[in-house]
Amino acid sequence: MNSQIESSDEIPDIDGDQTPRFTKALIGHQSACQTMLQACQGARFPHAWLLSGPKGVGKASFAYLLARSLMATKRPQDMGEFWQAQDSADGHLVETDAHPDMFVLKRRYNEKTDKFYADIPADDVRELKKSFSLSAARSGWRIAIVDSIDDMNKFGVNGLLKLLEEPPEKCLFFIICHNPGRLLDTIKSRCRSLTFNALTTDELTRLITGHAASIDPNEAAAAAYLAAGSAGRALNLVEHGGMELYRDMIDVLVGLPNPDIERLHALASRFGARAVPESFDVFCYLFSNWLYRLIHGRATGSYPQPVFEGEADLIDRIGPQMALEPATRLWEKVNQDARQIGALNLDKKQAVLDWIDALSELT
Repeated sequence: MNSQIESSDEIPDIDGDQTPRFTKALIGHQSACQTMLQACQGARFPHAWLLSGPKGVGKASFAYLLARSLMATKRPQDMGEFWQAQDSADGHLVETDAHPDMFVLKRRYNEKTDKFYADIPADDVRELKKSFSLSAARSGWRIAIVDSIDDMNKFGVNGLLKLLEEPPEKCLFFIICHNPGRLLDTIKSRCRSLTFNALTTDELTRLITGHAASIDPNEAAAAAYLAAGSAGRALNLVEHGGMELYRDMIDVLVGLPNPDIERLHALASRFGARAVPESFDVFCYLFSNWLYRLIHGRATGSYPQPVFEGEADLIDRIGPQMALEPATRLWEKVNQDARQIGALNLDKKQAVLDWIDALSELT
């Protein structure tokens, strides 16, 4: 099996901004909560924490929840105190991004280009250092959330490392990391690590129904399955019509190698110039993820679970005969195209037509 498809990390990201600072409850991650609580109860509290795990599983939400609690209580001594602090005055200031003792490092939005900057620059780290040179205004702590260190350029990472080496007094760092294997050992060695695992399908289903109580249970379960352990993906699939897109995609693919032209163009036309950008991001994820799971099934003999009617027959028909190398090249092309289309505002409709045409040739 091609080593480049052993992980789904390269599947286009649809996590979006689920505003983790508004989160008031955390589903799953009991081990991380207990580890943090034990540290709060200890004699010394580590000044830097590395929150690592797959993107969208709740690391940023955990960081904001903890920041609220620490700002309000200094150190919560039990989970009851931890949750009560979420509705405190300090908690509300954190939620509204107005707490004077808190600094968030994340990619900034460029209003001129209507896009986020590519990375977190060193200048922002210098602003953090300047902020941390001041005394705390309200609470005993000054807290920085880095969301995420994966988005920092090398100069920013070096600046953050210097802060971690000589941390200001009563300052805490919560550093979110999606790919710890790529992180400098010097950063890791100066942080207490907390690992966040992918959420289970049951946990994601609870999360989805909590945000959309009227959703059909079967649709919620399908979205949870397709989200592959990510809370951010699960919510975006529900909020941006992911299940309808997936159903329409399967309706087109069942006709392979000769898909219905009218259905194909109707699907591709959904991503015209006036379309909501998020819908194309969701489709890119769904198509790439479906292709990835099909390739993985071809390599291992364990094919993906069908979601909608007709999908099982489609997988049984094209999966066993699909050649791995050209299928993998197509998967890589879809991911590369998706990134370039988003960055350069290229023709989304034509990209969808090209991808499905290329898949037709493989089947």
